[in-house]
Amino acid sequence: MTQGLLPTVLFYAIKFFSKHIYSLQVQSSGFNVFVHESSFISGCSMKQAYQTLLLVGQTDEAIDSIIDACNQADLPPIKISTAFNADYASELLSKHDFSLLIVAMSESLPFTQLKQLAEQHGSRPTMAVLSATMADDVLQALRSGACDVFVKAQIDAQAGDFAAAVCKLLHQARLIEKNFQYREALEKSLNELQIDQQAARQIQQNMLPDKTVTIGALTAQYLLIPSLYLSGDFVDVIRVDDSKTLFYLADVSGHGASSALVTVLLKNMTNRLLRNLRRKSSFDILSPVATLHRINTELLDTGLGKHVSMFLGIADDEQKTLTYAVGGHHPMPILTDEKGGRFLEGRGMPVGLFPEPVFDEQTIPLPDCYQITLFSDGVLEMLADNDMEAKEQRLLKAVLETKGGNPERIKQCVLPDIISDAPDDIAIMTICRQ
Repeated sequence: MTQGLLPTVLFYAIKFFSKHIYSLQVQSSGFNVFVHESSFISGCSMKQAYQTLLLVGQTDEAIDSIIDACNQADLPPIKISTAFNADYASELLSKHDFSLLIVAMSESLPFTQLKQLAEQHGSRPTMAVLSATMADDVLQALRSGACDVFVKAQIDAQAGDFAAAVCKLLHQARLIEKNFQYREALEKSLNELQIDQQAARQIQQNMLPDKTVTIGALTAQYLLIPSLYLSGDFVDVIRVDDSKTLFYLADVSGHGASSALVTVLLKNMTNRLLRNLRRKSSFDILSPVATLHRINTELLDTGLGKHVSMFLGIADDEQKTLTYAVGGHHPMPILTDEKGGRFLEGRGMPVGLFPEPVFDEQTIPLPDCYQITLFSDGVLEMLADNDMEAKEQRLLKAVLETKGGNPERIKQCVLPDIISDAPDDIAIMTICRQ
């Protein structure tokens, strides 16, 4: 700053901020004025968050007239920075977010620089101050990014109108800044939610069995397609003893994290029942009905308001039998062998919905070679057939056509299109003995 300009700047700064000045930082290209926190501007307590205003002008006269007009107005708490050329203004804009940008136009500060500064300023408002009233200049200023245009003579003669326009633009900037804050808070929350969901998904994936599980002569395979990031469908295969293998497919009501949480409970419950069997403290896991009753009690005790539809079976390779119970599950599994295929029979109430549910347990003989195919009801929702019987026949036909096929092949036969917007989770599981 030149020696002649420094006294002028200090004089007008002291004159305008004599009641409010906290500190003054004089720089080679401009200065900053910070308003004291305990002072008042236009009756506003500085306990409120102040806004920032950048004045750009190449003469102290242009800046002085703007400051004098603002001095007569009821402005919110503000911090004012100035720049005496476009380059320094651009540097300030790159380092700080200003609520309002006011540019005093001149021959050495053309509209091209106004446009550059307005674009750098972004969505916050920009005001242009012209040296003369020219219609073409007003249009050019608006096209260059200014939200409002004043002529310097108007500022001197109509300081109140100018100050009102500044207040209006500061209010507009405040709304924009609040939107920025809301967006940042929302993005932060979404990022935290994504991290939590990724962790929950990893936990859920770790709880699932391998895609292909071989236990003795049995081979279990499954396919899970969640409608959301987390799945409410769950499958498991557990070796109970040397001859018995427990398997189930569960469909938790609802979607997302709350439903996925119930799958954790299911896994924990079956593991606990298995430990009880090995300690010989409980034999519930040997009975599908007893297992469903235990899960029902656990779900009601959680108070989550969630229920589960599930099919739970125990294949006994020594006795060549299947003992199973149904907890509101539909469609029923399909049993296929060398003679053909059929839906298993059975009924039962959903698990976790009633304090004293009724479950039906059945035991059927199994041939030497067979396959049991289980579906969640999400598969039915994707079929376009008009009635339920037609949908079930579609499933039976697909299983017979892919006899001995894995869940992926069955899915391709039933739902050949890529599933990207399924309304419900989809699960397919096969238990095969060759």
